[in-house]
Amino acid sequence: MIEPVGGHGGMNFYDFALCRSIVKAGGQASLYTCEKTRFDGTEGFPIHATYRGIFGKSPAWLRGVRFCIGSLKALLGSRLSSHQVAHFHFFHVGPLELFNVLVARLLGLRVVVTAHDVEAFKQGLSIPLFVRYAYRLAHRVIAHSQIAKRELMGDLGISDKKIDVVLHGNYTDNVQKYLTRDAARAHFGFLPEQRILVFFGQIKDVKGLDILLNGFALARQNDKSLHLLIGGRVWKTDFSKYAEIIAQNDLTAHCTLHIRYIPDAEVPFFYRCADLVVLPYSRIYQSGVVLEAMSYGCAVLVSDIDGMLEAVEDERTGFVFKNQDAQHLAQRVGEVFSTPGHSQQIALQGFRVVNTRNDWTLLGQQTLACYQQAMQPAAH
Repeated sequence: MIEPVGGHGGMNFYDFALCRSIVKAGGQASLYTCEKTRFDGTEGFPIHATYRGIFGKSPAWLRGVRFCIGSLKALLGSRLSSHQVAHFHFFHVGPLELFNVLVARLLGLRVVVTAHDVEAFKQGLSIPLFVRYAYRLAHRVIAHSQIAKRELMGDLGISDKKIDVVLHGNYTDNVQKYLTRDAARAHFGFLPEQRILVFFGQIKDVKGLDILLNGFALARQNDKSLHLLIGGRVWKTDFSKYAEIIAQNDLTAHCTLHIRYIPDAEVPFFYRCADLVVLPYSRIYQSGVVLEAMSYGCAVLVSDIDGMLEAVEDERTGFVFKNQDAQHLAQRVGEVFSTPGHSQQIALQGFRVVNTRNDWTLLGQQTLACYQQAMQPAAH
């Protein structure tokens, strides 16, 4: 498992859960990741922090060199450990990602790629020629959703016979059960009568925080108990445009902002205090945040884009509003809270679904089957 982001960007739980599930399914797994990933040797599989100094303020060329060194250590270590498959995780494909695939192929490893994002959500991160070449060199490609599979086939010309749809796993094993709702709300200083909307995760342009802020301003006109909690660091954008919306709508006193990386130990506080987790994304292939929120038993409100509708069914496992429609978002917020106990019932059903549909045991078996397909000569 070659996954450099790890603990730097919240991929560590996903990495650990996937590796454990592969071992549980009867396979062998080793994780190669960055030095920011914390582990204590009890994970049930080897972890190697071969990627060092690839994040931060060092010059890009130096971080690139460090990345290549980390990859060479990881891939050579994989080969010497008799691993047969190199599994990469792509959010975009540039020179470094293509370098990984080429080296893995030169070393005789079979290549599996999980396409977390088929198209990068920031212009310039992916190079079209590199994207096509990297995916075509892979023996198997994993998509977490049907929309990702369709784009892999339509935009990149990858055969459907080469793609496996394996869902993103849940976060139920990571839920902090000891933390109560009251303790979480007290942590932020919220009052008992306040209804807390939560936006959590990296703040990207495609995640629609502007739509949420405008919708929140409208919703507060009818419900003064509403309060918005935002947690996450900014990614490839500027928070000042969101701060301007907050100021223009006189929302400063009604928003609690934690615009920073949220350490693992703090994550449960955001979900435990939530009355509703809102994901107003305009584009996404799948969302770890929506699965994490549902794993915590939170009610979720999502936009009606394909990537979300595959995970959330309106009025059954969550609530849905029209994409990029702040007025409809505000309307749905009012409807969610109009019937006492309704949102809790929907949240419970969402938890039950995510606990079974996105179970890591099943997904580990499917991933191992993908590796076995990659080992077949016909997988070329």
